[in-house]
Amino acid sequence: MQGNSLYLYQTLLNFSMHFTSAFTRSLLVFFLLLLGFSASAQTYRDSFRARNAVYGELGGNGDFLSVNYDRIVYQKSMVKAALRIGITTNAFFTAEESGVYPVIPVEALGIIGRYQKHFEFGLGYTRRFTNDPDLLQNLYFSRIGFRYQQPTGGLVVRVGFTPFLSTESNPRRPGAAIIPRFGLSVGYSF
Repeated sequence: MQGNSLYLYQTLLNFSMHFTSAFTRSLLVFFLLLLGFSASAQTYRDSFRARNAVYGELGGNGDFLSVNYDRIVYQKSMVKAALRIGITTNAFFTAEESGVYPVIPVEALGIIGRYQKHFEFGLGYTRRFTNDPDLLQNLYFSRIGFRYQQPTGGLVVRVGFTPFLSTESNPRRPGAAIIPRFGLSVGYSF
């Protein structure tokens, strides 16, 4: 019996010596990484199959009413990340402003939740393409809100607090400006 345990000990010792070689360690790391990648490929019950969304937003990051597209670019279990771009115009404010110009909001979003109810947060940038020195042209914003979206597609509803920050100075407002805003979005995911 002592001979068997001595043999087992010598076998384990020999294995550990071979295990410490650089080639063996590299091979082990490779297989562990391969196993990790295959394990992360599993799909979760609440994973979004509908990763694209098109919606209109009232208020929010655009000036008044914007048309937007977002795409979920990462998801794992309850955590998702999306990128968004939109387009709008100041046509709703032409009486107060000197001309019509485009407004482009872009945003990086984080989405946390299961099934169809999600907490949404993000950071973004809105550019007003105007030469009017009285208007803020570069606006940075954040988002904290709620997102309703079925993982398989369909109706998308978003409600959020989207305050703007502009570091530009203008004659009406010297220094940085913080503008509290709210947004409501309704659209379709596919």
